[in-house]
Amino acid sequence: MLAVLSSGRMARPLRIDVAGAWYQVKNRGHRGGALFLDDADRRRFLGAVAELPERFALEVHAFMLMHNHYHLLVRTREANLSHAIRWLNVSYAIKFNRAHRCRGTVFQGRFKGVLIQEAAKAVEVARYVHLNPVRIGGLGLSQSDQRRARVLGCEHPGAELIRRRLETLREHPWSSWRIYMGMEPNPGWLETGVIGRACGGRSRLERRAALKAYTEQPIRQGVLVSPWEGLVAGVVLGETGYARKLLSGRRLNQEEQTPARRLRRRVGWEELVGAAEKIRGEPWERWAERHGDWGRDGVMYVAVRYGGMRLAEVVPPVGLKYQAAAQAVKRFAQMLADDPERQRFVAKLRSGVPTV
Repeated sequence: MLAVLSSGRMARPLRIDVAGAWYQVKNRGHRGGALFLDDADRRRFLGAVAELPERFALEVHAFMLMHNHYHLLVRTREANLSHAIRWLNVSYAIKFNRAHRCRGTVFQGRFKGVLIQEAAKAVEVARYVHLNPVRIGGLGLSQSDQRRARVLGCEHPGAELIRRRLETLREHPWSSWRIYMGMEPNPGWLETGVIGRACGGRSRLERRAALKAYTEQPIRQGVLVSPWEGLVAGVVLGETGYARKLLSGRRLNQEEQTPARRLRRRVGWEELVGAAEKIRGEPWERWAERHGDWGRDGVMYVAVRYGGMRLAEVVPPVGLKYQAAAQAVKRFAQMLADDPERQRFVAKLRSGVPTV
C-alpha cells in the first residue's frame, strides 16, 4: 500500500505514506518559538509518542527533544504515517494549551517527514538525530562550522573540546541515546534492536560499544557528514529511480519494495493464540484471565507490535475495553526489558508464527 498526499498548493510539503518504510520526522514550535516550556511538557509529548505503537502500529526507533523542535526516527507497518503524526501533534498541542492555559498554534506548521529507502541509511540518520545537542555554536559542529570546515579543512578539535562535546551528548536528558547506552531503562515502546545491532558485536556490551564508537566518531574528528546527501525532492532519501516512482504515485514492484514491506503479513488472532497455547501447554481459557498471569497481555503485545493488528481489532476477542487493553499492553512492554521470562515468551511466540 502506498499513498502520495498533497494539498494541491505548492507551499505545503508532499506526503508519501508507505507501509514498511523508515521515516525521519521533524517539527518545530510556532514561529521558531519554544515547543517545550518545561520537563512536564516533554513528558506529555513522550507520553503521546508512547501510544503510537499501539494506536498506529508505528515503531519508534529514536527520538530527540530540543528546546524548539523534535526529531523521531520511525518505521511504519501500515501506510499511515501522516495520520499517526497528525494525531501526535494535535494531541500534544491540546495538552500544551491546556497545561499553560493558552490558545493558538503550537507547531510551526505541518511536520516534515523524509522517507528513507534503506535501513543502513536509517542508522546514519539515527546518529544524526542523536548528535543534535552537540550540533550547536560553541562546540564547533554547527552548520556554519561544518560549512567552514568543508572549505578550509578541519583541525583536530583537541581534548578539551572533545570532552565538552561528549559530556553534552551523554547528559542531554531527553534523547533515546541514553537508553541505547544503558543509562536509562527502555520505556517499552522504543525499538532498539535494529539500531543497536547495526554496528556489530556479539554480546549486548559489544554491540553497545560499537554503536557508541560509531556515533561519537564525528565528535572526536570534528567532521559531521550530513546523511541528507542524495535527498530527492526534499522527501525521499534513496536511489533516484526509487524516489521518482514514489513521487509519481506508481506502485512499486516486488523487488523494489522495502524488505519489511515484502515480508509483512497480517497474522490472525486465532493463529497467535494457538501458538501461545503450544508454548504454555494450556488452553487459552485457563490462563487468559488468571490473576497475576501476564500471558494474555503478552499475546496482545505481540499482535499489535509485530503482527500487524490494530489494538481495536484485539479488544473484541479479549473482552476488554480499549483503554484497559492499551494499559495492559503498555504495562507488559514496560516490564519486558527487565524480565527474561517475558522476553523468552515473546521470542518463542514470534518464532512460532514465523512472519510475526
